[in-house]
Amino acid sequence: MTEADLADARLGQRFGRLDLSSRLALLAVAALKINFDEFARDRIGICLAASAGSLTTDVNFWQGRNGIGGPSPTLFAYTLPSAAVGEIAIHFKLTGPNLCFVGAEKIIVPEAMDLIRRGEADGCVCVFCDVISAELAEIISLPPIATARACFLQRVRD
Repeated sequence: MTEADLADARLGQRFGRLDLSSRLALLAVAALKINFDEFARDRIGICLAASAGSLTTDVNFWQGRNGIGGPSPTLFAYTLPSAAVGEIAIHFKLTGPNLCFVGAEKIIVPEAMDLIRRGEADGCVCVFCDVISAELAEIISLPPIATARACFLQRVRD
């Protein structure tokens, strides 16, 4: 999913107020078209990695300090890298274990496999968010980007 995919996207009433990472993550998971009703939702985990954590949202929140009324209290909830995990869990009603990593995409599949191998989950939604706004790009000297990818791993049934 990219920022261009957001133009017509609607995933419930809350969708419009989410930060960019959460919206992209939700769209990426929805695009998998998984019927979660086929699973015990408390046995579905979520593993998410965010390349820059919540820095894009953090910068937006910080920039609001000089605006009328100060920084947005609504945006404050998304100043944690794990905010997208929570939004995925709420939207899809998944109550299994969840993990959030700041950094590279390569960590999420092995972690998901480990959750399944240890019997903590029967399946795991894996999501990678790579969101760097133009404002953040200037600060950290990386190119701006806004993408999210997802996959679903599940225990092989006998």
